[in-house]
Formats: sequence, structure tokens, C-alpha cells
Amino acid sequence: MFTRCTILMAGLLALASPSRAATCDYILVSTTDFSTGSTSPLNPETKAATLNVESIHSDAVLRASGVDGLIYVVNRSGGDNIQVLDPCDGFATVHQFSTGNGSNPHDIVFYSAGKAYVSRYDMTSVLIMNPQTGATLGTINLAAFADADGLPEMDQMFLAGDYLCVLLQRLDRNNFYTPVGSGYMVVIDTATDTVVDMDAVAGGVQPVTLLRANPYSEVNLTILEGESVAYFSGTGYFGVLDGAVQSVSLANPATQAIILTDTAAGGDVLDVEIISDTIGYAIVATPSFTTILIQFNPSTGTKTGATLYAPGGYDLNDCEPYDLDGTLLLTDRKATNPGVRCFDLSTGAQVTVSPINVGLPPFDILLDVGVPTAAATPPVETRLGACYPNPFNPSTTIPFTLVRDGHVTLRVYDAGGRLVATLVDTTLPAGAHRAQWNGTNAVGHAVASGAYFARLETDGRTETGKLLLVK
Repeated sequence: MFTRCTILMAGLLALASPSRAATCDYILVSTTDFSTGSTSPLNPETKAATLNVESIHSDAVLRASGVDGLIYVVNRSGGDNIQVLDPCDGFATVHQFSTGNGSNPHDIVFYSAGKAYVSRYDMTSVLIMNPQTGATLGTINLAAFADADGLPEMDQMFLAGDYLCVLLQRLDRNNFYTPVGSGYMVVIDTATDTVVDMDAVAGGVQPVTLLRANPYSEVNLTILEGESVAYFSGTGYFGVLDGAVQSVSLANPATQAIILTDTAAGGDVLDVEIISDTIGYAIVATPSFTTILIQFNPSTGTKTGATLYAPGGYDLNDCEPYDLDGTLLLTDRKATNPGVRCFDLSTGAQVTVSPINVGLPPFDILLDVGVPTAAATPPVETRLGACYPNPFNPSTTIPFTLVRDGHVTLRVYDAGGRLVATLVDTTLPAGAHRAQWNGTNAVGHAVASGAYFARLETDGRTETGKLLLVK
């Protein structure tokens, strides 16, 4: 079943650095009329807003860092910079740094206190930078995954353990930004900042081909049956019912599933939140280009009941669950009465008589209310995950989780049951771990193509998974 929790991107890495925001719970709303922009915090208890606290770009999204507790404003098209706010100091700007002229940054993901990644929509490379100073540490070239217009349209990102996953929309700018085939997900090894080949059979370095075109919504992370899962929408062609909400396993980024189709939702899904195994919410753009809020059942992929809210225009942009009081917060940009609306998370009933005034029309909502991260949530059982890539050449990653501290062995055997290599033989703490096998035996010699088996043994439990080496 789904377990609702807030997951900061860096939380998956179990970083030891304390979050300054842990004592500064907040709800922050970015607002804009697409001429100017601002931030308006809401009191977490009363929902009262303090208007126009800090000026930001007119096209900006908000991201929280679990490393330093600061808020990072991604000032997108025309802004081309990252603005850093301190929630413990009245949301004042701490510093601001460029992501490159004409770069159009879309997302930022934090690996450590001194390393973050920024996706740049109008460039071909991911920026690696120090979030504390703004210093450039390097770039990762994704030009090989672009469509014919030369740009891959990199958008949202997330961390899967030590791997950075970057979603590519691949839109043809010479043809009204229409999707070119399926969207891609590029997987990057953060230890080397190089792209991982996710298909050993095909030539070259391959991405994960997504189940739908044009990955669009903000990536959300949750725990599904003890396993971390990322989910987002692939809208396909806007106005055509060809997209879906899909999930990606963080243990094996090549593992994907469809959660909700555009047909079932009644239009393009612009934003999605999964609350439990039976309750999810989505902002949907109908074929007539109006936006609505719906509730759906993630287990069945079907809409639940009637539409919850339909303002009549293209007015809804972001929704976020506020678990502490059981409400869903919704940005309503309706021209006559804009503001943040609240809905009961369980029933979907609106609980605000009128929207909360946040100044300019609301655009994006950021929550930090001290909910435990995924890294602090113990797995429900010890298990061996599916290796990736598989088939592989020359190396593969083997993930596993431990429900408690203990001695662990992870060994590779050939099809005849003979020991090939010992990858792990030590005591490890509870939590998520991974090992890599480079296709060599115990003395470092390359082994032949064929089927092999990884065997995990710990705490009286044994699990085995199949590996396929293809040369």
C-alpha cells in the first residue's frame, strides 16, 4: 500500500547534516501575474498569509533543501538564476547566483551540502554547482539525447540513491513544441557524474524510454510497500488523450508502471499527488483547455466521483497535501478571486469558504512541516532488489534493503552454482544499500556472457536474483 510521507531529495542519501528548517515549519507560496513575482508564507496553524515578503522572478518554482534547510527559488525563463531564501530569517534572500545566460533552469536537486544539480531547459548540459556559494563544479552533456532541434528539454529531476534521474521532454521547437516520440529519463552516476547505459543490448549509452511522451509534472516521491517510488505525468500532446501518470522504482529506475491515464482523468494531468493506495488527486487540463481538480483511485486508475473543483478557466497549477491538518492546498489563479483553496484529504470536500488571499495569483506551494524523510523510514523487510541495468555490460548495480543491522553477504554464482565473486561480506546498518558487479570473478578476470545469480544472505534470510551479462 502507499504510505504518505514528505521526502526531500537529499533525504534518500541519509545525509548527516541537520536541516535548519527542522525548527522552522512553513508553508510558502510563490505568486505571480507573469509580470512580477513574490513569495507569501502561510501560518501553518491558522493559514493566515503574510503578503509579498520577498520579490522573485515572474516565472519561478520553489524547492527545499534537506541539507541546509534553505529554500531555493528556481527563477526560470528570463530569470536564469537560483535565489536562496532563509525560512528562519523571515524568508529573506541569502544569496543569488546565475545558472548561465539563456539557460532557463527548471529544477534543482541536492546531493550534499556542497553539491547540487540544476536542469537547464534551454541548454544541453546539466549544471553541477555548489549550492552554498553558487560556484560551478562542472556540467554533464545530454546533447546526445536531444531531438532534431538540438535540445533535449531537460525538466524535472530526482535522486534514486546515488543516481540522478533527469526527465527529458524532447519537444520539437520548430513545430510548436510537439513531442518527438517518447520522453526519456537519463540516469547519471553521481560518483562520476557520467551517464549510465540503461540498455546493454542496444549500442551506445542509452536512456530509459518512458511509457509516455512529454514528462511534465513535478516529480513526487513516496513509499510503496516499503520501496521508494517516483511518480509524475507524461502529458503527451496537449489536448489529446495520449498521456498518463506513471511511476518509476527508485531501486530500479528501469521499472515503470501506469497509474492513471489521460482518458480516465478526462484530460492532460498537470500535477498529481498520491495520498494512499485508494486516494489520489490530480489537476487536469481538459480538451477544452480548462483546468479541474479530481480525486482518483491509484489502485484501479479510475476517477472517484464528480469533479471536485472547476473554476472555468486555465487557472489551476499546483496542489500539495498538508498532512498535519489533513488538507490539500490548491493554487487557484481565477482572475476574479485568486488564492489558495483547501480540500479535505480524505473526502475531497472543499473546507475553505473563500480562497486564502496571498497577494498576486498563487503559482507554486512549498511545504516543510517536519515530516520524517524516506531515509528515516525503515524498510518493512529485508529484500534483494532488481539489478539495473539488466541485461548489462560491463557493470550492473544490485540494490538491497535491510530491516535491521546485521552481517550481510552478497555473492554472485554462475548457472552451475559455482561461486564467481563476493561483493559484500560485512556488517551493515538497516536501510537501503547497493553493490556493483563489473562482470569479473574473484581474481579480477572478466567472465563470459551468460546468466548469473546474485544471492543475498542475512539474518537467516536468503534471496536470489538473476543477472544477464551480454557482450
